[in-house]
Amino acid sequence: MYKSLRAKPEWKGYLALILHAHLPYIRHADRDDVMEERWFYEAMTETYLPLLGVFERLDSDGIDYRITLSMTPTLLSLCADPLMQGRYAVHLDRLIGLADKETERLFGDERLLPLARMYAERFRELKTLYEVCGRNVIAAYQRLQDSGKLEIMTSAATHGYLPLMRTEEAIRAQIRTGIREYERHFGRRPGGIWLPECGYTPGIDRLLKMEGIRYFIADSSAVEYASPAPNRKLLAPLMTPYGVTAFPRDPESSEQVWSASNGYPGHYDYREYYRDIGWDLGWNDAEEWDYIRPYVLPTHERVNTGVKYYRITGKGNHREPYNPEWARKAAEHADHFLACRGEQVKAWNGWLDRLPLVVSPYDAELFGHWWYEGPLWIEMLCRKAYHDQHAVKLVTPGDYLQQYPVADTGYVNESSWGRSHSSEVWLQPANDWLYRHLHEAEERMIRLSLRHAGERSGGCALRRRALNQAARELLLAQSSDWAFIMDSGTVTGYAVRRTKEFLSSFALLCGMIEDGRIDEAALAALEHRHNLFPDIDYADYAPAVEESTAKRPDPLSPGIRDKPNVFMLAWEYPPKFVGGLSRAVADLAEALAAQGEAAIHVVTTAFEGAPAYEVRCGVHVHRLPVLGSGDTDFYHWTFEMNMAMVDYVVAWKERGGRLDLLHAHDWMVVQAARELKLSYAVPLVATIHATEAGRNQGRLHSELSRRIHGLEWKLTYEASRVFVCSRHMKEEVVRLFELPEDKIDIVPNGIRVPEQEEELAATGREPFAASDRIVLYVGRLVYEKGVQVLLAAMPSVLAREPRAKLVVVGAGPMREQLERQAAELGLGDRASFWGFVEEETKKRLYATADVCVFPSLYEPFGIVALEAMAARRPLVVSDTGGLAELIEHGHDGYKALAGHVESLAWHVTEQLLDSARGTEMAERAYWKLKSEYASGSIAERVRERYAALAGWLSAKRQNDGNADQERMVIETIH
Repeated sequence: MYKSLRAKPEWKGYLALILHAHLPYIRHADRDDVMEERWFYEAMTETYLPLLGVFERLDSDGIDYRITLSMTPTLLSLCADPLMQGRYAVHLDRLIGLADKETERLFGDERLLPLARMYAERFRELKTLYEVCGRNVIAAYQRLQDSGKLEIMTSAATHGYLPLMRTEEAIRAQIRTGIREYERHFGRRPGGIWLPECGYTPGIDRLLKMEGIRYFIADSSAVEYASPAPNRKLLAPLMTPYGVTAFPRDPESSEQVWSASNGYPGHYDYREYYRDIGWDLGWNDAEEWDYIRPYVLPTHERVNTGVKYYRITGKGNHREPYNPEWARKAAEHADHFLACRGEQVKAWNGWLDRLPLVVSPYDAELFGHWWYEGPLWIEMLCRKAYHDQHAVKLVTPGDYLQQYPVADTGYVNESSWGRSHSSEVWLQPANDWLYRHLHEAEERMIRLSLRHAGERSGGCALRRRALNQAARELLLAQSSDWAFIMDSGTVTGYAVRRTKEFLSSFALLCGMIEDGRIDEAALAALEHRHNLFPDIDYADYAPAVEESTAKRPDPLSPGIRDKPNVFMLAWEYPPKFVGGLSRAVADLAEALAAQGEAAIHVVTTAFEGAPAYEVRCGVHVHRLPVLGSGDTDFYHWTFEMNMAMVDYVVAWKERGGRLDLLHAHDWMVVQAARELKLSYAVPLVATIHATEAGRNQGRLHSELSRRIHGLEWKLTYEASRVFVCSRHMKEEVVRLFELPEDKIDIVPNGIRVPEQEEELAATGREPFAASDRIVLYVGRLVYEKGVQVLLAAMPSVLAREPRAKLVVVGAGPMREQLERQAAELGLGDRASFWGFVEEETKKRLYATADVCVFPSLYEPFGIVALEAMAARRPLVVSDTGGLAELIEHGHDGYKALAGHVESLAWHVTEQLLDSARGTEMAERAYWKLKSEYASGSIAERVRERYAALAGWLSAKRQNDGNADQERMVIETIH
């Protein structure tokens, strides 16, 4: 689906033109004289069919265009509905008849007759196009997507405004139903979503991630005011903490098209929207009224016919006839738009580490319906972008993500593209009465869904139908269009009636279900009236918490009860990554579990989107929610975490579970480790991954640091054995905590080394120029990691190897300071900051690096160096801490003096200039990794340390066995 963006050298940036196609559900099965149903006819005639014609002409002419289109599920339902298809075909015939009559009426009028003939020809062309695609425009758009020209997004089911919904279940039902409809019509999963009204509030990204959505379109304020501030401003997307990408709307390009005063559609040569013969004829002439009356509503309400003869002309009321040739001004405006985008991207091109992207989203109906020449403008834009310039390339969000899968990470601001960039349009005095009814309906639907959760494929078929129809009615009541209309004051009565109709039908169905007496005839009538979303599933409203907590571990199950049970306590564990502790604990736990001799448990904290309990790579992972007020700092929050851990393990024991050994990771879990050790007389092993004193260069300069130091001492005191990852760390904990050396075991961190080398280098190279020599850093952006030293060394590196490009991967509090340092050093595009990246992207970067550099000032171990060794990449590390023990200088890597700019620059340059020697060293480092630091061999050492307590474990098992025998004897006697 996505095209490669291997950019031509002359390209300066990208343009994503995004059209949002939406209509509310205005189908009325029982009558055909509803004015609002004509919205669909007008949109088909003036926008969706003309745009289809534009795209097919471009395709047949070999124009390599790329446009993004969102099609909402309600619009898809209208387009695919046989009733609406038939009614629209009749409407087209009536338009053709009207245009033919106009050519007769205007015979001899040299000004207007050519326009009447133009409409007669145009309506016939649209009729032909409609019949050729079998009256199914969706299939035609699908073919364009399959050919690689269009990228079609989904949206929420009924365009419900998600930030004002009360429950997560209601938001999820809107999203899931929208995705399901997309799959039904397009035969694939959607990559992106148009959030209704671009409405975003924190937490929506988590639900999108859970449903497999990669990106969404956001208002400019969503990214502009994100936290932390985005480094690439609005010229690149921003990734949310849950890994969903937000593409921000560009204000400059929006203004050029949308602006009522300065936008292109207001040019005097363009057709005037408000002068339609449905309104112009018959006010003072009975004969004219008889003439036009068949083309308005049966109720004789005036409506637009689509036949308009005048151009905008000027600011006054005077109007001149429309001249189609003058309206070719659209070509000039397309030129101007492209030139402005070219200047925009050129201004940023040299400042960013990637080609800048301008995102220009618009309502699709602007093009053709409101701005008659809009489809022509789009066609000219695509043709000119292809033929006349090479500064700006049209792309889609999916294309862009393929080239740049990683973006800055930040918390996206709550926002919309409505008035004040907020929810103001959808929540103000004219419509606020809606929400108490909608919120009550949400909660009622959730209760019913939970009560009948087991009936999705069984139970009463009639009740399932009623539950699904109730879900349809609720979704329809939630449409953002009704609140929008009430705010605008246009057809307020219709919006109020529709909302009340849907809510009344919902209440009727819920009452039937709750009473256990379903009127099948009434249900069938509602299914006929509102027949959209045939694959709807009422179970989408089942409480989300049920999914994450439904599966509970059984402490007496085989494989748990019949083995020693080792419980590790760690505050972070995948998919939660804050520092290196998460990965270190996971690698060890999974390697121990693979040995099969013990049941390995990890008790950790909850992470949104991850289940409360799962068996992950053989490890029993228990994730606990931790309560805390909004202003609770991390230190005090850990006490709440420890209480939760104790409560959980106590409950495990009370349910008959085993607890044979505790393994605590760092000071954060000391209270729980000590309490459980003393309560159940189990041995405690502690791993000290790093010390507070070491992180602060030997100084405990605050009360908080002194408290953490005290907890670290307490953990080492309570533990039977203390594990550290290097000789350096052993010396440090002996000195800091006055421990006897024979209490400490050196257990290096290990990683899993793949049996076969993955082919990642080619794809990893895509974001970079072919000549770039990549200097890669991976790690947190904190002082002790020494990134500031590496930046200071880069000018010297570039002086000898101008092709060097520094790629900094990781997040942390020093990012802004480091980026400022890079700018002050004049590094420009020779240094790029990628922020946090997913595991797959990190692997690709390792595979493409020419040298990996880890310039730490303090480093207990340095697991990132092992990752580089596994990727067989040349290494430069600081001669400090655990890093110094990993590398033999000049044999399997280089060790630079810690904090020494010149030393670091020299060794990095040597690796870049002598790639053959670097490759030899990388190979030796790889085989050292396999023999000494593979997670399997590390786990074997840990198992041996655990076995030092085997006498206790044997006694424990014997006692358990004796107790079991006693219970059997007692049961036999009784």
